[in-house]
Order: sequence, then C-alpha cells, then structure tokens
Amino acid sequence: PIRHRAEEEMDVFDQAMIEFLHGGCALLVGTVDTTGKPHAGCGSGLTVLDPQTGRVRLLVNLDDAPTVANLQPGAPVAITTASVRTLYSVQMKGHVVSVEEATETDEAKREQYTADFTNDIHETDGDALEMLHRWAACRIVACVVDVDSSFDQTPGPSAGTPMGAARS
Repeated sequence: PIRHRAEEEMDVFDQAMIEFLHGGCALLVGTVDTTGKPHAGCGSGLTVLDPQTGRVRLLVNLDDAPTVANLQPGAPVAITTASVRTLYSVQMKGHVVSVEEATETDEAKREQYTADFTNDIHETDGDALEMLHRWAACRIVACVVDVDSSFDQTPGPSAGTPMGAARS
C-alpha cells in the first residue's frame, strides 16, 4: 500500500513508490514546445531505472506527435500519476535525457501497464475491458527522464507539498 508523506517520512523512490509507479497508475505527461506552448499527453508505462538519481523510463504514444516532438534532450517534462482506485497522486518534474525506440522489454511493460490500468478502471467504473483495451492500444516510444522534484498531488490539503529533497 502507498503511504502518504504525512503518515510516514519516505524517500521519493522508496519501494512502495516504485511499486505504485510500476503498476497501472494513470500517467499524464506535460510538455512544452520551443515557444512555451503546453501540451498534455498520456503515458503507457513507467519504470524507475535508478531510485538514487531519480532516473525513469517513460513510455509514450508514438502517434502523439506534439508530445513526441516536445520530448527533446534537455526539455522539461512533468509526469503526473494517479491511482484509479484511491486518487493518490504524485507529480514528478524533470528533464528529458533521451528518446529511444521501444524495446521488447518496453512492449512487455506497456502490456502489463495496460492490463493493470484498464483492470482498475473496469473494477471501479464498470467499463468493458474490451473497450478499454482498444482505447489503450498504441505504438510507443521510450523517454528517459531525470526527475529532479516530486510533489504530492493527492486531492486534499497536502496537494502540492514537495516530496523529499529536490535532486540535483
């Protein structure tokens, strides 16, 4: 189970957070273009590569042209996650390290993420799994991100509270 920071001090990428991020949490990816115009897209899976440095591998829809175009090395990115079941939510901000072709491991991650995410929606909202799987099916590209700050975004009085120390 995920613990809220107010309940127990925790490192941003402790085991409970990694399990949350590796599951079927909703993933909203915020980017900006070179003129500063914002764009929001959806993620299709996330893997914490290095908990100490805050490096993550984010999978995004290859057909989301604005998101893919905005994910250039050095570009800022915000990843907002939320549990479908509990609304526990975390926003991570950082910078793109690289964008890479999806690997077989990434494809397996997308499949696991899609199953977890759509099952949570099905169980909480009753939507048909067949419809959800069609909606979630997409080609992906991988984006490596160095996260430098994280915030509790769970609805309520602690929303916006920084989690852990900013990474340098």
